[in-house]
Amino acid sequence: MGGLLVAVLLPMAAAAGLRFAVGARSRAAGVAASTVTLICFGLVLAAAAEHLHAPSSVSYPWIPQLGLNLTLVADGLSLLFALLITGVGSIVFTFATAYLGPDENCRRFFSYLLLFMSAMLGVVLSGNLIVLFVFWELTSVSSFLLIGFWHQREASRNGALKALVVTSTGGLAMLVGFVMIGIVCGSFELAHVVEHRELLYASPWAGPAAFLVLIGAMTKSAQLPFHLWLPSAMEAPTPVSAFLHAATMVKAGLFLVARMGPLMAGVAIWTPMAAGVGLATMVWGSWLALRQTDLKGLLAFSTVSQLGLIMSLLSQASPAATSAGLLHLLNHGLFKGALFLLVGVIEHEAHTRDITRLGPLPARMPRVHTLLAIAALSMAGVPPLGGFVSKELFLEWQLNLGLFTAVVAVVGSVLTAAYCFALAIGLARGRGAPVGEAAAAHDPGMSLLWGPAVLVTAAVGLGFAPQAMVGSLVESATAAAVLDAPLHLHLALWHGWSTTLAASGVAITGGYILYTFWWQQSSIVPATLITDRLYSGFLVGLEKGARAITDSYMSGYLWRYLVLILSVGVTAMVAAVVGSGFDSPVVWNARTTRAHELLIIVGALAAAVAAARAPTRLAAILALGANGYSLALLFSLLGAPDLALTQVMVETASVALFLAVFVYLPPYRPMRNKRFRPGHMAVAALFGFGVAGLVYVVRGMRVAPTIAGHFIAKSVPEAGGHNIVNVILVDFRGLDTLGEITVLSVAALAAYSIVRGLRERRADGDIS
Repeated sequence: MGGLLVAVLLPMAAAAGLRFAVGARSRAAGVAASTVTLICFGLVLAAAAEHLHAPSSVSYPWIPQLGLNLTLVADGLSLLFALLITGVGSIVFTFATAYLGPDENCRRFFSYLLLFMSAMLGVVLSGNLIVLFVFWELTSVSSFLLIGFWHQREASRNGALKALVVTSTGGLAMLVGFVMIGIVCGSFELAHVVEHRELLYASPWAGPAAFLVLIGAMTKSAQLPFHLWLPSAMEAPTPVSAFLHAATMVKAGLFLVARMGPLMAGVAIWTPMAAGVGLATMVWGSWLALRQTDLKGLLAFSTVSQLGLIMSLLSQASPAATSAGLLHLLNHGLFKGALFLLVGVIEHEAHTRDITRLGPLPARMPRVHTLLAIAALSMAGVPPLGGFVSKELFLEWQLNLGLFTAVVAVVGSVLTAAYCFALAIGLARGRGAPVGEAAAAHDPGMSLLWGPAVLVTAAVGLGFAPQAMVGSLVESATAAAVLDAPLHLHLALWHGWSTTLAASGVAITGGYILYTFWWQQSSIVPATLITDRLYSGFLVGLEKGARAITDSYMSGYLWRYLVLILSVGVTAMVAAVVGSGFDSPVVWNARTTRAHELLIIVGALAAAVAAARAPTRLAAILALGANGYSLALLFSLLGAPDLALTQVMVETASVALFLAVFVYLPPYRPMRNKRFRPGHMAVAALFGFGVAGLVYVVRGMRVAPTIAGHFIAKSVPEAGGHNIVNVILVDFRGLDTLGEITVLSVAALAAYSIVRGLRERRADGDIS
């Protein structure tokens, strides 16, 4: 298990270390990052050999005061995703090393990519809900950096922001759901939560918690209506698209649905909501993919569609559906990773991704087109490729659910096959002669082709020998995602003649007909997503609303600021007093106020009124000083000489500073020339009497001895000081004192600046 912790933390440490180890544009950054990824892949392989059929977990203390541990789980489900992340990651990292140009900041690129891989491994290996959320949000932040890597482009910045806003908002909703689950079940440890799931089922929070967790999963996995961020994320460099959208980022939501299945399967809302949204996403994403002429746009919407297919299976939390979903998830990682990398190669060589400008591809790039066609046909579910095996399992499950789901599944499969034929056959036929640099494109060297070739080979192997290649892995992962469900998988290319096989034939045939008579013949104009327009309108409205609210109180008038601040204080005090319920009687044995103390209080009040009604600025400052010195005298009489001394120092410095800044202030307008505002007087009175009343109530409702006894008892033995006040300031409350010193230092610098400015103006003859 220690190896898995290293696999999680090593990429993060390497991301930080690249800053000091290599130059910004050195390809050594790619070599180092690829080496780290291969090491992580080896560590995960070693863990899989040990724990695939013997799940284990380990906890490291994190925040023991809150009962939170960094818990890592090694079971079939976590290891399947970890192998996909590190396996495809190894290929993507090495591909990116050869793909990036000499002018790119390789160090920054691979630092972001390593950070993202670390976050994804943390998500899939976490055994604690809060730890999972921390890594979950780290994937959003690191993907924001990766999508916006070419930050000089406005489209990249917008795509990065859109991905961050959508996925992090869903993450916050998910966190609220996690908190509900943890409170009801008494722990945030996944094992404990699943063991005590009956507590959740009996709680009224079960439905809301399931809904919020699903929102987090749906936003991350680009399900309707949150799919808008994924096409915009195509502005990232191609290796980023291949890694995020084939093996990692979008798979996080699918992992969460599979991991939470044992807990949430008993909540009524879970399966209908997730499965329904998944099927709708599959159909709508397929239709949008068929409307694209940009290769990465087509792949983006095809990813949305495929994620919907997998979501509809994993949400069932049954052995057959979960195993089908996990097998298709592996297939998707292979053929979609290969497709993204190959589209990157086409763009690298032809300098365009527009299908209408590429012309027939095999004549100029035969190896690229061959690999791309095989990967696309696997996604279409054409035998004998791996996609056919998992697509048959999907259709078999949906056909057994009823007529409606069967029709929806077949329609989605027809549309899927159509856009896959648009890739495989459409690029072979072309939609016109190649234009510009596309005409001179040619196959690149093996440094860019070996990675896609490995992924395509694996996709072919999953068709001919699925049981031998991944049968044990999928079986173990299914057992971890479904409770008490004995499962013995038999994955094979041929299961005999059946209704499912007929449905596959209808999907492939219908897809080819749709491609031939619609896509090949029509003039496609990609439409703007409704969700994109809603998102843009939301951002504009949010900005306008925020500006209007800010302008309403950031007016530049001091009295408005004071009214707002004091009103908040009054509201807080009223809420505190009312919220206490006055359960405890107010008992306060206050001593009798002496005559000279009462006289000082009256003098302070008179000085305050005089300051407010002063006809000149000088009179106002003097009256304000008199008020402060009166309070200092009162403090000394009440037994607080240190507080009195502080008050005297503050008042002396304040009066001097006020006098010093006179020259900078506008002409003084006395209060009698201003309109009387009874509302302001009411706020001031409420604040003053509220503070007094709150202090009175709090002092009178004391239910425990004061802390003074603790300071007296510990002053000498623990702090070595007999002056208790000094000990409190320096030892017991040293951080408070440090903050006060900082404030005083800033005030001293401000005073120095004012005095220096006055001296300079006097030297220049501006003032006398």
